[in-house]
Amino acid sequence: MRWTIRNKVIICLGLLMTIIGTLAFSGFQGVYSYRRLARSISKRAEELPLAEDLRNHADNLQIVLENYKNDPADDQQDTVDQLFEHMKLLSTSIDAYENELHDAEDSDLSINDTQRESEIVHEIRTELVTVRAMLQEPNALGSQLSFKAIHGSMAILTQKSDLVPRILQQRMGSFVDEVRMEYRTWIVITWITTITATALLVQLIRLGHAWILKPFNKLISGSRRVAQGDLEFQIQTDTDDDMAELADAMNNMTRNFRLIRNDLDEQVKIRTKEAIRSEQLASVGFLAAGVSHEINNPLASIAMCAESLESRITEFAGLANIPAESDNLNVIVKYLQRIQHEAFRCKGITERLLDFSRVGETQRQRTPIQPIIEDTLELIKHVGKYKDKSVQFECERGGIVAVVHAQEIKQVMLNLITNALDSLDDSGLVSVTLGGDTRECRITITDDGCGMTAEVLQQLFQPFFTQRRDGRGTGLGLSITYRIVSEHGGTISATSDGPGKGSQFVVTLPLHELNQENILHDGQQNQVA
Repeated sequence: MRWTIRNKVIICLGLLMTIIGTLAFSGFQGVYSYRRLARSISKRAEELPLAEDLRNHADNLQIVLENYKNDPADDQQDTVDQLFEHMKLLSTSIDAYENELHDAEDSDLSINDTQRESEIVHEIRTELVTVRAMLQEPNALGSQLSFKAIHGSMAILTQKSDLVPRILQQRMGSFVDEVRMEYRTWIVITWITTITATALLVQLIRLGHAWILKPFNKLISGSRRVAQGDLEFQIQTDTDDDMAELADAMNNMTRNFRLIRNDLDEQVKIRTKEAIRSEQLASVGFLAAGVSHEINNPLASIAMCAESLESRITEFAGLANIPAESDNLNVIVKYLQRIQHEAFRCKGITERLLDFSRVGETQRQRTPIQPIIEDTLELIKHVGKYKDKSVQFECERGGIVAVVHAQEIKQVMLNLITNALDSLDDSGLVSVTLGGDTRECRITITDDGCGMTAEVLQQLFQPFFTQRRDGRGTGLGLSITYRIVSEHGGTISATSDGPGKGSQFVVTLPLHELNQENILHDGQQNQVA
């Protein structure tokens, strides 16, 4: 069975509540027993004055009757009145004593057993009624027989009244042994509950240390070790609970960190190589720009000299009366024109190469999109390996102007078109279409080349991913293209029906200027890049 941290905490809380309950039961039960005992003794102690009053009133009846017996000359009616007065006081004492007996609590204690006292009080009241009835007879004290009966009842009243405090005193004496037994019992119970609570507390500490503190300390120490750089360390908690799941999660996280670190190290190596290669290419580009500048001057001189020679030969032919239809003259003029044409053609190629290699300003401006595409296509035409492949350009909507960085969009077009040309077989076709609406422009590059699978489409824009058939390429072209389009607030998507069925790339660029927040965000990304 698998124990979760929640179940373990519930068990520990249950043990803790059991300890508290055991100690609370022992303590409260002892306190309540003491309170019950004190209240019982206090309550019964309140009966003593009432019992003494009852006995005193009974004794007063007996004294009045004895005085009349010793002195028969006393007025009989006056004696009867005194007897009735004391009987009234005795009856009041009986009522008060009975009420006190009825208020007694905790009937489980022997000291509160008032049954015997109640029986005696009932007998006293009965005897008092009998005496009152006899005294109400005419000449009750004058008749010897009646006086004797009254005197006997009075003796019984006195005797029973003396029993009331004596019974309570006897009960108090026997109650000592009962109390002694009870408090000894509670001392034993208190020791048992204390030992039980101590054992449960020790078990609670042991379980808490084994279930919570020990695994938690292992997690902390393992985390500190991993934080210090030991990514090979694996945390083991030796439990089968949530702590073990947390340790496994941390181990998986450490394993992922290790994989990411290794992958980053590999990418750093690759990017270092690419940076070196980019620096080399930049140096080559710088050299090419310088060479192009130097080439432009001789080309301009060649074109100018050819043009001068053409004019002079024409003038010389006129002076020498050489006919204009002369074959030799036509060949010379034709060759001079060819020299001029090719010189200007070379000069145009070097100028476009210089224009493409310039970094230019990073600020985006409202720029026509069609000339960017045409310049890129014109540059690609001069690459020898693409001479047998055709590129068609169609502008569905003219005059499209977007807020872009011209050189970056040229790079996007160059990457997409050259990728499309590389995917073609000989005599393949690439179609470039420019269209859109009032909100955005849409550039579509379609080829009938090798196509792509669904897996390739999913990883197409990831850095260092390449599927070129010639095995070359760094895998950074489409990644850079995706970044440039995204920074311009546009989108790029690729579709293919499968291998051998061609591919299509669609680039959308917003026509309106980005807001200030996006411009700042794009600037920060450019700085990071």
